[in-house]
Amino acid sequence: MSNVSKIGSAEFEHILSKARAAEAGGRGALSTGEALVAALVLNRPDWLLEMNYTMAEAIERIGPEWARLVPAAAKQFSREREEAAYEAVERARQAQWVEFSARRRGEDVIDCAATFVTSGNAPGYRDVSLTFDLKPIGDGPQRAMRTNIRVRPEDAEEVVRAIADVHRFAWRNGAPIDVKPDEQRPNWIDRL
Repeated sequence: MSNVSKIGSAEFEHILSKARAAEAGGRGALSTGEALVAALVLNRPDWLLEMNYTMAEAIERIGPEWARLVPAAAKQFSREREEAAYEAVERARQAQWVEFSARRRGEDVIDCAATFVTSGNAPGYRDVSLTFDLKPIGDGPQRAMRTNIRVRPEDAEEVVRAIADVHRFAWRNGAPIDVKPDEQRPNWIDRL
């Protein structure tokens, strides 16, 4: 941002506002210099070509003061774009959760069928992240909601034991009710 302080934030904000306007609605209302600086900030060589300018001609046309601000303005614009994209994803995620949980208003627990997707961890740490696709049980066909569950180290043994106990009990007198054809008793049950 040192280039910004040398010239002033008013010019910097002017350049950013013109880049935002060009990105949102095109270059029609911008002067030639503003359209050129917007093309440089937004990394749009196709706009320069449409305006019949080379990169060097565009830099010369906007002048050294604006040219010094282009890299900082491009970084700021990119940061704003990333933040807006992140916020849009978060809003969509929140809306999905509201839709997902709205089906069960008044219930303390949403009963779901879970399909395991993947797991992850940070080497050296004991937290485990488990990703599942969840579908509420009993409401007919629905879109699954991808959910990441982080299991704390102090809960890991209890979670593993609960799963193993359910499987041991189901296999205790032969085969479980939901056994698939040719499915054999898993060896891992006896190791846990």
